[in-house]
Amino acid sequence: MGVTLHYRGTLDDPRRLPVLCDELADVAQAMGWTAVRIDDDDDGPLDARLNHDSDGARIEGNVGLKGIVLTPDDGSESLWFCFDRDGQLRSLLGQVLLLDGTLKPEESWAFTKTQFSSPERHVWIVGLLRYVQKHYVANLDVRDDGGYWDTGDLTELRRRMDLINAKIGEMAAALSSPRFAALAGQSAEDIVAAIEQVARRLHNPADAAKPPDDPPNRTL
Repeated sequence: MGVTLHYRGTLDDPRRLPVLCDELADVAQAMGWTAVRIDDDDDGPLDARLNHDSDGARIEGNVGLKGIVLTPDDGSESLWFCFDRDGQLRSLLGQVLLLDGTLKPEESWAFTKTQFSSPERHVWIVGLLRYVQKHYVANLDVRDDGGYWDTGDLTELRRRMDLINAKIGEMAAALSSPRFAALAGQSAEDIVAAIEQVARRLHNPADAAKPPDDPPNRTL
């Protein structure tokens, strides 16, 4: 949930990838961001997989990506500028899902959520994507939940981000109520059902005046 920039494309000239990485590293340094270079073996077998254990999930094997990852200094998510052996822009998880057949190539997008940053930072990141499009990835395709990529309308971007922030605040307030505290000892299914009910009510303001239902077979 939240305004996100989704992007994908193909390097115009894979030989210029080191130049792109150097320029983006300079941008990161100037902005006080973190920059991490990715330099996997793109000639060897691509055998990366997602393994789950008691400590969570981790990626093992060769992903076959080269590029750079920028992490802003605020609430924005990391920006992936990594490419596979064919010059296709990929994210780490997206590449793993492609390799195991879970994700189709046409459905693979890199993305960064800016909802918890600011409209100004969103605009700045759009500018960075336009720079990459102009100089390195001419066919860069961007889908902007905030609408700014297509319209340049900062007022509309602010409206969308403020609306979602308000909805997140309403959801947080609803889930912190004593009624939901009583769900702590209930089943995962009952908790999910209760959260879905709140989400539906927030999505449909006409239902706001209705008293909340109790979870199935539960009295709170």
